[in-house]
Amino acid sequence: MKTQLLYLTLAFSIIASGLAAQQTEMTSIHQVGINFSSLNSFGLHYKTGSEKTLLRLSLLAINLGSSSAWGKQEDSIDIKTQNMGVGFRIGFERHVPIVAKLDFIWGIDAGSNFQYQKMKNHQLYSTDYESSSWSVTPLVYFVLGATYTIADHLVFGAEIGPGVQYSYGKTKFTANGKNSEETLSNFNFGFNSNSASLSLAYRFGK
Repeated sequence: MKTQLLYLTLAFSIIASGLAAQQTEMTSIHQVGINFSSLNSFGLHYKTGSEKTLLRLSLLAINLGSSSAWGKQEDSIDIKTQNMGVGFRIGFERHVPIVAKLDFIWGIDAGSNFQYQKMKNHQLYSTDYESSSWSVTPLVYFVLGATYTIADHLVFGAEIGPGVQYSYGKTKFTANGKNSEETLSNFNFGFNSNSASLSLAYRFGK
């Protein structure tokens, strides 16, 4: 009886140790940061997963602005412009260690961008002009880059990769009391200014 109890205790200890080790290995990593792809394009990202594979979620503010211009009373020109753009991405990345703290990463991102712009042009001795446009751009990007981790918590990253994207949108014009409309359709493959980015993130969970 004592022998059986000893064997049972030993077996339980081995199983418990194995489960504890497995849970330690499967501890999730979480990463929250900000990324920049150009002077007027930035975003927030969240990543979670293991040391080798991370799920990527990104929310981008592509652009956001408003401007006005005007002249003297006798030749006044009033121009008002508003523009905004947002986008989202979801994908994954795989890490391949190069040296300590430095990883090569590869993966894929998919998502969509939305842009809107409105402009009013009022000239004292000319025709008033107004336009508004919007576009939706679904896209898929391949991810190639590197990350460097400092003290297990601060992560610097750089990425670049080719992508496939399709844009569809419309522009409406109003001038002399007449309305007109144009349709945009565009397909691109390759690199652009938004396919290269830098990031700074805080890593926790391990």
